[in-house]
Amino acid sequence: MEAYSVALWIIGLALEATLILRAKQRGFLWRFPLFYSYMAYVFAGSALTFLISWVRPHHYATCFWFYFLALLLAEFAVIMEISDHIFEPFPAIRRLGRFITIVVSATLLLLYVLPSLLQPRSSSVALLDFALRASLTKGLIIAALLAAAFYYRLSLSKNVAGLMLGFALYLSVYVASLAAAGTFGKALYANVLRFMNPLAYALCLVVWTITMWQFEPVLLTSPKPGEPAEETSEALSYRLERFNTALTKLLRK
Repeated sequence: MEAYSVALWIIGLALEATLILRAKQRGFLWRFPLFYSYMAYVFAGSALTFLISWVRPHHYATCFWFYFLALLLAEFAVIMEISDHIFEPFPAIRRLGRFITIVVSATLLLLYVLPSLLQPRSSSVALLDFALRASLTKGLIIAALLAAAFYYRLSLSKNVAGLMLGFALYLSVYVASLAAAGTFGKALYANVLRFMNPLAYALCLVVWTITMWQFEPVLLTSPKPGEPAEETSEALSYRLERFNTALTKLLRK
């Protein structure tokens, strides 16, 4: 294994452990259960595959691809966490948002992502296309959540904004490198993924470590002077509150 890969692997493990231990020390693991469950999975999977690469190198490829495919699905937990916190002030809408996120993710996986594995072609090309489609799906959902937060002027905490920024950065580089690899062939495929993707994930972890260093609740902002009443965040929040109340009553029936 190349020194570059080993260095990024060790940096990743250190940052993942730092994120988990810091949250445990400060007592806010429970505030982001999906995110830290994902972090625990990545840390355990990375440590295990790293160990196997040294003690059982002939089993490394098989173990890595099992871990990698499960990781592509586990990353949806980060999206669920972001969705939950964006709509946190509105419990009924939050549950609806989680349900819609699950349905949309499952639909895209079944109709758009999984067919890439069923087409008659080499396994490496199929896995490349699968990873690309899964990453594009996550990017689209992140963009939709950001658009909803912007439209309804929902305040984002530093933690949630950091989760979105880090994940968007990682997905952007990942999609670009996978697309380039698919366009220019296997030789570039190996080089791009070996260098760019671990680096993008390390940068994502740096952003997460900085923004998740301590829990920061949402700070509500006051409307700007002279802003029309129907455009204020209070008016939009009132509309969301009314929808949340109506949805709560409907769910209780």
